[in-house]
Amino acid sequence: MSGYSRKKVFCPQCQDYVTPKVVRNLTLTGEIVIEYYCPKHGFIMSERKTLDLPKRKVTPGGVYIVFEGIDGSGKTTQAVMLYEYLSNRNFEVVLVREPWVKAIKDFLYKHDLDPDAEAYLFAADRIILQKEVVLPALESGKIVVSDRSVFASLAYQVVRGLPADFIMAINRSIRLPDIVVLLDLPLELAVKRLEARGETTRFEDPSFMQKVRERYLELAREYNSLFIVIDASRTIHEVHQEILTKLAEKLKNKSIKIDL
Repeated sequence: MSGYSRKKVFCPQCQDYVTPKVVRNLTLTGEIVIEYYCPKHGFIMSERKTLDLPKRKVTPGGVYIVFEGIDGSGKTTQAVMLYEYLSNRNFEVVLVREPWVKAIKDFLYKHDLDPDAEAYLFAADRIILQKEVVLPALESGKIVVSDRSVFASLAYQVVRGLPADFIMAINRSIRLPDIVVLLDLPLELAVKRLEARGETTRFEDPSFMQKVRERYLELAREYNSLFIVIDASRTIHEVHQEILTKLAEKLKNKSIKIDL
C-alpha cells in the first residue's frame, strides 16, 4: 500500500525536508514496514512497527489426533472409526472435520481461487474451529479426532506454490496436532475410489494428487516425531487395526491405553 505522508522527512540528497511517498508492507510476523521515498531522489529511510494483532490463547492438555492423506485415502472413514472406538471405551472424544464452517467450505469448493486467498480462507476456518471447539475440548482433557489439519495446507497449498513459512505464519495462533495419522495410498487406487464415489472436486486432479501425496511423505519425514504413516491400500478393518497398534505406541506417555 502506498501514498503520501502528511509529515515531512529530511532527504540527505535534497538537504531539505520533503513530503515523501510512503509504502507500507505487512510482514508475516505481524509487523508493518514503512518506507519513505523522496519524490526526486527515491528511497530515504524505513521503519518497522509491531501491529497489535489479536492474541489467541493456546494451552496444553488433552490429545489432538488428526488424519491426513490425499482424497480417497479413507481419512473420514478412519476418523469416524477411531472416534467410535474410543467413545465406546468411555473416553471423552470430540470429532471434527476441516473445513469446519459450511459457508467457507462451499466457497472454497465452488471457486477457483489463487493459492494465497485459498490459504487465508482455510486458516480463517481453522482458527474458528480451534477457538470454538478444539481448544476448549483439549483444555478440558478430552481427545480431539480431526479429519484434516494445518498439515493439509502445508501439503495442498504448498504444492500450489506457496512457501511453507507463509502457511505457518498465517496459522500462527493455532495448536499443532499431537499425532498425525497419514493414510498413504497409491494414486491409482485413490483415483479408482474417487471414480466409484462419483462426484469429484478441483482438488482431485490426478497429477495434482500425486504431487500432494509426495508432499505429505516429505512432511512425514520432516515431522517424524508427530507422524504415523499407514498403508491405506488394505481393507478398512486392517487399516483400523494398524492405526490402533501404532497409536498405542505413541500414546504411552499420555496416560491413554488402547486395548486391542
